Amino acid sequence: MAQDRSPRKPPKAEKTTTQDDVFTLDTNLVVLDVAVFDQDNRFVGNLQKENFRVFDEQVQQEIEYFSREEAPVSLGFVLDTSGSMRPHRTKVTEAVKFLTRASKPGDEFFLVDFKNKAELAEEFTPRPADIEDAVDNIVWGGGTALLDAIQLSAEYADKEGKNRRKAIIVISDGDERDSYYDRRQMIKLLQEYQVQVYVIGFPDEDDGGGLFNRSTRKRSVSLINEIAGETGGRAFFPKSADELQDIVRVINADLRTQYSIGFSPSQDGRGTTFRRVTVRAEDGKRKLVVRTRSGYTPRKGD
Repeated sequence: MAQDRSPRKPPKAEKTTTQDDVFTLDTNLVVLDVAVFDQDNRFVGNLQKENFRVFDEQVQQEIEYFSREEAPVSLGFVLDTSGSMRPHRTKVTEAVKFLTRASKPGDEFFLVDFKNKAELAEEFTPRPADIEDAVDNIVWGGGTALLDAIQLSAEYADKEGKNRRKAIIVISDGDERDSYYDRRQMIKLLQEYQVQVYVIGFPDEDDGGGLFNRSTRKRSVSLINEIAGETGGRAFFPKSADELQDIVRVINADLRTQYSIGFSPSQDGRGTTFRRVTVRAEDGKRKLVVRTRSGYTPRKGD
């Protein structure tokens, strides 16, 4: 996935418009995308800053930035185009096109297809038609390097995406055979990227030796759930490709309805590695479930 161009330098500040003010986000600010649900798994969208508490390594932080505004997304589609996924080709293609057509001003997309290795089929573009053309021209067939594709795609999104909110959607049957990275290495790398990972997996019920086969199914589902949990994304395991369009509707709504919460770490994080973050939400009426990335890796200058 190497490109013949230098990576974009991250902006020193980002301006975000809310209902009341224009905020400039300081480079030391850690910003989390936070989704809140009630016990019936319905999104809770009427909370205020006072309803949240944020903890960095168990130390409560002052919330300095809070927004409920819809934000543009830098979104990548990461498609397993190996031979075992060929039966799902039509539904997968339709799902990708549905999401690009639901784009909002400022959104951008890229497309990766992976077999034995991951390939950048279309770099970041604001034009849905570019992604539609690229997905129509993919050649299906070959092996599967799932973990490498997730890592490389998340890295590309993190470095090249122009929007603060970044995500990738991975669609695969999980027939992992060819990756260089193992589980521990990939999770560690994902913790360094500010990218949410959504995974749609089609577990193979046959005992055929793949990542999702019967003998390793529990371990595989655990891995996919860990990837989603660490990054603030979600994992889906549909019984058939017919469920794809409903799932991508859920993902689209999820990306559009998150809170943005920022804090300046009260503890000096320089020289440290990954730092665990916990976000809690309360409204005094019901039990609320919060989903966000599990932490952050202090960047140079933090």
